[in-house]
Amino acid sequence: MDQTKLKQGLRPRITLVLLILMFFMAAVISGVSYYAFRSTYLRFYDDKAQQMVRIAAERTKWEKIADYAETGETDEYVKDLLDFYDNMKISAYSPLYLYLFVPGKDSFTYLYEARTPEDDMQYIASWGDVFEYTDFEYENIVPDIEAKKAHDQITYQNTETYGDGLSTWAPVLDQDGNVRAMVELDYLLPYFKRDLNQFVQRILIIFVILIFGILLTLLIYLEHNVLVPIGLLNKSVDTYEHGKLELSRRLFRKDDEIRHLSESFGSMVERIEQYMLEIAAGTAERERISAELNVAKKIQADMLPSTFPAFPDRADCDIYATMDPAKEVGGDFYDFFLMDENHLALVMADVSGKGIPAALFMVISKTLIKNRALLGGSPAQILHDVNEQICEGNDENLFVTVWLAIVDLKTGRGMVSNAGHEHPALCRKGGRFELVQYKHSPALGVMPGISFKEHEINLEPGDRIFVYTDGVTEANNKEYELFGTERMVDALNSNPSGPVSLVLQNIRLAVDRFAGAEPQFDDTTMLLFEYKGPQGEAAQET
Repeated sequence: MDQTKLKQGLRPRITLVLLILMFFMAAVISGVSYYAFRSTYLRFYDDKAQQMVRIAAERTKWEKIADYAETGETDEYVKDLLDFYDNMKISAYSPLYLYLFVPGKDSFTYLYEARTPEDDMQYIASWGDVFEYTDFEYENIVPDIEAKKAHDQITYQNTETYGDGLSTWAPVLDQDGNVRAMVELDYLLPYFKRDLNQFVQRILIIFVILIFGILLTLLIYLEHNVLVPIGLLNKSVDTYEHGKLELSRRLFRKDDEIRHLSESFGSMVERIEQYMLEIAAGTAERERISAELNVAKKIQADMLPSTFPAFPDRADCDIYATMDPAKEVGGDFYDFFLMDENHLALVMADVSGKGIPAALFMVISKTLIKNRALLGGSPAQILHDVNEQICEGNDENLFVTVWLAIVDLKTGRGMVSNAGHEHPALCRKGGRFELVQYKHSPALGVMPGISFKEHEINLEPGDRIFVYTDGVTEANNKEYELFGTERMVDALNSNPSGPVSLVLQNIRLAVDRFAGAEPQFDDTTMLLFEYKGPQGEAAQET
């Protein structure tokens, strides 16, 4: 990103935010100052007014003006008192009304209103004038008259006739403490709003000057301490696109957050580059392992007989088998081979565990079983000898379940030994598959010195034997239900006399439909053997 664009983007936003903040502060401070000034202004005049009316009320002795209040005739005391009222009005700082009146129930009667030579006498009240109470008098003056006390609060009012002003009053008491008259002073504040407006204007002007001064200072500071370092950091980050990050401590001289950010970013980039190298190395290693596993998978597949028909020059039997590992390599295996001209060995096995350890153990087990079987002997003897070899040095405690059968292809008779493996399914010619259940011997590798059981089988031409691993019956669907032996037998019996390859294909399809999208959990291995008998071989020769 271009550094100029970066600064052009930040500067106006920062300036706008600062302007909004400063003007907000100016408005708040101006408002607070306005109300503070207004309160102080009013308090000054109110204190002065309260002081004046109290002095006037104390100076006024009711007993000496009672006749004046009754007749309006003056004596020396009254004249001096009225002159005092006039002088008090003349000495006032601001225009005011100062008057003495006798309060009544719904009105008050003027005794005297102070005057100055400049006053227009037609607007000055005379002795005996009556003034009807307004809401203002009912709400403010009358309660103080009844309480026999002087006014002690700021009472500010604005009227169309007199404008801005404030009023205060004090009682004139007789010797018995009764309110006989009231002295009231009304200050007119003709310059009140003007003074307030001028004050606010001065505040605003001062703050505008301060705003631009502070704003300019902040922008200069941000330019040198934030925008320029960020631009340098951005420029350095751009160079990382070329595989090299240039971050120098001299570019960030101040030990602040931006310098720490640059150092943290540099450390992060170094870790990223190191991580990328590790990923590249790990990817190469995984590719190497994957290639080796593919080779191992092919080697494992090549170890299992996969050419069908298995014995194209013989008509006395037919075999088909499949093995689908759950991972790259598996632990299941099958095998079939001729021990001599007439005896066929059938093997189905499942190694404990999965993956490479199981595959290695599978190779060993398969090799040992075939090598030992080619030396001759019954299935029980073969499994006994292989078990002894497997138990030697089996520190990982791996084991393998094995189903081993040796069938005489001339007679159809044979011997079977089952070392912990699944029950096979048998189908007589023209019939249906059924499970053949009998007691198992322990798996190979569990412990040495085991004597394995075996039993005899008699096959007639057209009979079939199906053997498999638990990957078939333990396949599960999304409800975690197992495929089970019942569904397996049903799949076998969908076409029990069809071609051997088609029978296994039906089972595979049934398992896939049942599992749906669920991943394959275990190796799936199956083998189907059909005994056709000597007549099958004779029929082929004919």
